[in-house]
Amino acid sequence: MSQTTEIRQRESDDILRDVAALEHQIWELRFQEGSEKAGDPSKICQKRRQVARLLTVLRERELGIERGGNVSALNVSAVAEQGEDQ
Repeated sequence: MSQTTEIRQRESDDILRDVAALEHQIWELRFQEGSEKAGDPSKICQKRRQVARLLTVLRERELGIERGGNVSALNVSAVAEQGEDQ
């Protein structure tokens, strides 16, 4: 199962908690980077991408976009409407 699929199965409150925790971790990594104690520089990038995944799922929920597999329900209805217009 992909990371995004696992995120979609979780509650919004849990996702928001994870976003806050990851943002705090990013802040700590940047602080360590400034004090020359940083380990792997790619950790910041990885955590930022995870935050983006979490926020994307929350935004999808806010807009009412349902994702199942590779095609969203919004895209399917848009394609159906285009077919009716022709």
